Order: sequence, then C-alpha cells, then structure tokens
Amino acid sequence: MASPLFLYNPLKSIKGFILSIAVGATLLMSLSLYWVISDIYERSVRNDARKVATLMAEQTFQSMYQVMRKGWVRRDVEDFIGALRRSVEGGDYRLEVLRAPLVEELFGPIHQPALDEAVGEVVGTAERKLIDQPTSLRLIYPLLAREECLKCHTNANVGNVLGVIDVQQNLVPILRRTRAEFINTLLWIAPIPLLAAFFVALWIHGRLVGALNYLRDRMTRINKVSDLTQLNEGTPPPTFCEVSEILEQINDFSRRLQSFAVDKELLEFEIRLLERFVITSDVVKDWQNYVKQLLLEINQVMSTYALFSIFKVEEEQFDLEIFWRDPPSADTRMGIESIICTELQKNNSFHVDSSVTRINHHVARPDASEMVVNPEVFRLQIKSLVVELPKIGGIVGIGVHVDLTRDPTRILVMESTLSTLLNVVGSVKAISKYTRDLEFYATRDPLTGLYNHRILWELLRTEVERAHRHNHQFALLLVDLDNFKTINDSHGHAVGDDLLIAFADQIGATLRQGDILGRHGGDEFVIMLPEVEEGVPFAAAERILSATDKIRVQTHDGQSIGISASIGVAIFPDHANSAKDLFLFADNMMFKAKAEGKHRFTIPSEEDVVDAFKEIGEKSALVMRAIEEKWVQPFYQPIFDGHTGEVVAHEVLSRIQVPDARLYSANEFIEIAERLGVVHKLDYVGMEKAFNQAGREGYEGLLFINMSPKAMVLSEFFPTVKKMIEAAGLQKQNIVFEITERDTVRNLKNLEIFIRNLHGEGYKFAIDDFGSGFSSFHYLKRFPIDYLKIEGEFIAHMLDDVKDLAFVRSMAMLARDLGIATVGEFVESAAIAQECRTSGVSLLQGYHLGRPSAHFITNKVKV
Repeated sequence: MASPLFLYNPLKSIKGFILSIAVGATLLMSLSLYWVISDIYERSVRNDARKVATLMAEQTFQSMYQVMRKGWVRRDVEDFIGALRRSVEGGDYRLEVLRAPLVEELFGPIHQPALDEAVGEVVGTAERKLIDQPTSLRLIYPLLAREECLKCHTNANVGNVLGVIDVQQNLVPILRRTRAEFINTLLWIAPIPLLAAFFVALWIHGRLVGALNYLRDRMTRINKVSDLTQLNEGTPPPTFCEVSEILEQINDFSRRLQSFAVDKELLEFEIRLLERFVITSDVVKDWQNYVKQLLLEINQVMSTYALFSIFKVEEEQFDLEIFWRDPPSADTRMGIESIICTELQKNNSFHVDSSVTRINHHVARPDASEMVVNPEVFRLQIKSLVVELPKIGGIVGIGVHVDLTRDPTRILVMESTLSTLLNVVGSVKAISKYTRDLEFYATRDPLTGLYNHRILWELLRTEVERAHRHNHQFALLLVDLDNFKTINDSHGHAVGDDLLIAFADQIGATLRQGDILGRHGGDEFVIMLPEVEEGVPFAAAERILSATDKIRVQTHDGQSIGISASIGVAIFPDHANSAKDLFLFADNMMFKAKAEGKHRFTIPSEEDVVDAFKEIGEKSALVMRAIEEKWVQPFYQPIFDGHTGEVVAHEVLSRIQVPDARLYSANEFIEIAERLGVVHKLDYVGMEKAFNQAGREGYEGLLFINMSPKAMVLSEFFPTVKKMIEAAGLQKQNIVFEITERDTVRNLKNLEIFIRNLHGEGYKFAIDDFGSGFSSFHYLKRFPIDYLKIEGEFIAHMLDDVKDLAFVRSMAMLARDLGIATVGEFVESAAIAQECRTSGVSLLQGYHLGRPSAHFITNKVKV
C-alpha cells in the first residue's frame, strides 16, 4: 500500500493550490529569466569575440605590414610569427599567420600548420571568413597584396592572397564562468519572490477560506428544505467581490429553491400515503383504527393534532368523526366540535338546515398526556376540504388541524394531501361497511336477518356431533307458512316480505336464549332447540302457533292479513341420528301437518317414524336403481348474454325419470344420494347423457355442469370425464364445472388442487350461489375462478331491497375488476333482467328468460 505521503495532492486544497501555483510561477519565471539573460549574454560574448578577433587580425596585419615595408628576411618572419604565438599562449585565443601557396612558390615553405579547407576557401575567394560554433569562434583574415608588396612578391598581383591570419577563440571557459556567476546571483535573489508569493498566497487563501467556511458552516446545518433559510442568516466575512457575488447568488438560489423543492420526508410521507391505498383485510376490519394510524404517520412529517371527516348519512344529516393524536381536554373537545360545526354552516355545500347528528371521537395514543389547544389557534390552523356531492362511503369533507410552518411547500403538500385523504378515508369506510355487510349476509338471510341455509346446516351438523358426544337430546322444528304463495300472488312480494319479517320477529321472541332460528329458504324456517327434555319441543311448537296467530300486516289497499304455519318436529336421537335424516324426518312431519289441515304440528307416532324411514328407504332404492338403469335425465336451462340477449350457455339440471314417466327433481333425491355416497355416480350418468345429446344436436355453446365436492377426491374423475367428452366430440373449453358455495368443503387445499387440475385439463370453473357461504372472498383470492353465479335470493329481491341491490352491484363490480364473468340466477321478470344489466351482471338465467327443457336452444335466440 502506498504511503500517505505519496497520496497527498496539494492541488486539492485552495491553500496548497495557491502555494503550488506561486512556487511554480516563481521557478518558471526564474528559469525563464535565466534562459533569456543567459542567451543575451552569450550573444553579447560572441559579438565581443568577433570584434576582438577582427581587431587582433587587423592589428597583426598592420604590424606585419610595417615590418615588411622596412624589409625583412626569413628569420624575421619566423621570429614575428613565434612572438605572436607566445603572446596568446595559455589564453582563450590562438593566433596563427599562415603563408599562402603564392608566397611559398617564391620564397619556399616555412614551419606552419597545414592549410585546412576553410583556409583554402579564403585563399581562393580573397574574402575573410567567420566560423561561429557553439563552443568557439574562428576568424580567417586574408592578407591581400598591395602595390608596394609587388616589389618583393614579383609573382603576385594586387589583391592576391599572400597569406592569412587565423584567429580562434575558445568560448567555453568564458561562458561557464558567466553562467556560474549568474546562477550565484539568482540564488540570492530567488527567495525574495518566493517569500512574496507565499505571503500573497496566504492572504488570498484567508480571504477565500473565510467566505467558504462561512458557507460551509451554514450548509452543514441544512437537513431539510425549511433549513435553507439559514443560508441567509449572518454577515459573510470580507472577501473578493467575485466571491461575494457567488455567495449572493447561492442565497438567491436557496430562496428560489424553497419555493418548489420538497423534503425527502414529505415525499416519503406521500409515498406511504399512496401505499395506504392497498386495502388489506386488517384495514377492512377496522377503518377507524386505520385512520388513527394514518394520523400518526402524518405526525412524522408535520405536527398534526387532529383529523376529522364528515359523512352524509341522511338528507341534511351528517356524522362527524374526529380523530385525535392525544387525548383532548374537555374544553378542547368542545371547542373543536363548535368550530367545525360553525365552519360547516359557512360552507356553500351545506344547506342552512343541515345538522351534525352524531359526533364520534377517537384517540390514536390514549396513553399520552392530555392535550390542551387554544380554540382560536385551532380555528386559524384548520385546513379542510369540503365537496358538494358525497364521495364513496358518503364522505363529504375532510380536515386536519396542523401546526403550519412558514414553508409554502409544506403547506401545499398538506393541502394536496386533503383530497387524497378524502378519497382514502371514504374508500376504506365504504369497503369496510360493504365487507361487514357481505360477511354478515354470507351467514344471514338478508330479508329477516336470521341465519341462512348454509349456516343452519353447519349448526345442525355441529349440534348433532355435540349431542352425540354429551348424550343429550335436541329438537329440530321445520316451519312452513301456509298458503304463502297465494298471498304473494294476491298482494305482491312486498306484503309477502312484510309477513316473513313479522313472523321472524314474533317467533324469535317466543324462543329460549340459546335456541337457534333461521330461514331455510322461501317460506320455510328452521328452529333448533338444544338440550331439551321430553315435551319441551311440542310446547315450543304450541307457542309458535300462538305467536303466529297474532301476526298482522297491512296491504297496499289497507287490508289487514295474517298467516298460519305448519310445523314438523324431529328429535335427536329418537327419530334420526344424522343431520340429513333428522331434517328429512322433520320435513315429512311438516307435510303430514299440512295434510291434516295446516296450522298445526304433528306429534310423531311410532308409525310415523316407520313411514318416514320407509319413504327414505324407498327413495334410496330409487336412487340406486336410477344409477343402474340410467334413469337420470338431463334438462337444460338457457343462459343469455346480458348485453346481446343471445343464448351463450346452458346449465345441466338432473332429474330422475322412472318408466311411468314420473319426474323427480334434484331436491327430492340428492341428499339421499349423498348419504348413500353415490352422488358422483348420478353425476356421471347425467354428464354422459348431456355430452352425447350436445354432440348429436350440434350444440357449441358452454355447458354448466353441477358437481358435488366428492368428485375432488375421486381419482377416476378426470379420466372418466375426458373419455365422455371425446366420445361425444365436444371441446373441453366449453365445459364449465360448478360447485355450490353452500356445499361444505372441509379441505380447501384439495379444492385448490382440483380447480387447478380442471384448468390444466382445459375446463372452466364456476362458483354457484356466490354470497351464500362463509368463504366468498377467500374463494376469489385463492382460486382461479372463471364464473360467479350470484346467489338467487339477492337477484330475486334486488328491486325491493336496497341491500340486495347493493350486494349484487358490489359482486358484479368486484368480479369485473378480477376479470371474472357473473351469472345472475332467478331472473323472474323483465325489470329484474334490466336491473341486472344496469348493475353490470354479465349473463342472465331464470324462468322469465327460459325454463329448463329436454333440448338445447341451438339457434340464435334473443330475448
């Protein structure tokens, strides 16, 4: 790993950068100065050297000329030349006088250096030559013959070169000495600019760093948008005007940034708020707790004391829900109630006669200290949103009391949040209400509020197991209203419904605490009397008949009508030891009471018990023989497209047709077949006949096949069905298997596997009587469902009961959002058919559209 010393970069800091630049600039200036001066001095030295060489050559020539004019001999010449050499010996100069070839011809050679090329050139051109080299300077000066020289040099002419003076100077020593002296001088002078640069750098650094430290100190305090105001606080230290302009621009930028920037916590808050749109089962169960948690989340972003919502419950009647962060004092509570009600009266969306009929308070942190808020402060700090028309859930207003800051962005976010809160709170309350209603009516009869068919059978099976375990008796009473259909036909369904409601209320008042009363369907009611002693069931039947006599309802024309009832009584274990057999026995006793004159109950005799079980035995034998002889006859009820009116499907309904042409409907034999464990065999016979007939008649629409839960555990189910379909030449995707939600499915995992295997094989799946059982929403969430057949009770009464209508619309909307088609059963009139279309039901089925028949409708029939 490299040493930190080598990793340090002085250019990363302002101080290091300025010092480095100053030192670098000083060194560069010194080097440049050295180079420039050195170059100038060298040129000066060379110029001086040229002058000296020329002067030496000319003086030597003049000396020689003067001597030669007096006349000299060879000895004089050699002495003269020797004296010249000695005069420059040991110095930087070398001086030679060289005899030219013209003189050597006349007087002979002397001891001298050989003539080089440069000397030869001068002899030839008779012009001086200067040779300037980096380390030396050489001047070759020609000795030209004059008129008087011709006296001795008879072979020469004027201007001929008689010889040359060769002057050479070595420049290296003088240049070296000069550079050394200059460097010594520069070393003494250089620290002065270096020190000056150092102090200037420190001064500049101080001016810059002071301003930067001022800016950094304020930047470190900024953790959110509201802290940007601290950039403008205090007075910056003295600095350069350019830096001051930058600081001012930063302050201006911070002011502009505050106008549009959003804190991270505000964004996270809005994201969390959007995440609250995911409606979970916990939210659905308790919407008020959801709002309390929402209030605490808002407090993580801004101090919020209270949140309130206004719901329209009736015309000009409103509910006010106030959610507090901490427990309010009595004065605080009364103060906000008064302020909110006053503010509502000022709003144009509320009529002058509007009033808040109910005020509910909720506290998010009940263990916190009591909160006291000045009413005037409360009034000034309320932010609210009120709409003219109720939104989902009936919500018409939302408001919060917050400690508003000067931050305009935070205020803007709070105001934009109000519309989101309005929709969220309204949606959660609506879904919570719808879910509670659906869960309630999944086990209750929507008209009377009593237990429905599904829960009655569950309770009956449970009571059988409990009575068997504890070895005690209980009674089952089956009550059927006499001539109820006639009343319905004569006075209308509304009067019939009033009678059913009155009967449920009247009979419920006569029963003991712990007794169970439910509506089995239509005009049939079931009563269970747990742990009874001998005589108690019949005494209860007497009280029921007496209570029935008191029932009176008013018709539309002002008549007062009553009702009577026939009661069948069965006691466990005296009359049967299973839930289905006990019910069948009570059913027989009820029909016997009707046969004996109605409005009575029958005390079962030993003969009645024998006859009842004899009838059950006969029906059991009928079922077994129907399987062997294949007496199962499929009937087909058409299913129409709600928009086009075309027939798109048929539901297969099984009947037993004996050789004498008598027909038995499914409700007459299906329970016995289930008790015998052969219901799947009946299904196979019915499916085979239906598939073959569809193939023969060329039917290409959907076929809805009812199946029992037992088919799920039969390994031969898929191979058997596949063989039937292939033999009939049908397509798997046109077969829809449906299971009634009332049927008990104890192992949902097995059901899930079975349904996925259905899809894997290419079939479709439907839930029948959706809304009648416990697990409606669980089915939708867990299973891949193609069709929902809405419980017929809801369809039949949707025009008369707003709750039934709400259930149908909710189911249709839910199914549409999940990509599931809906089928409306019990469509018994044109008005119901139209309302189903308006509510978004996809397919329609009922006697008004088409009754079951022994043949398919294969042409394009429309309704």
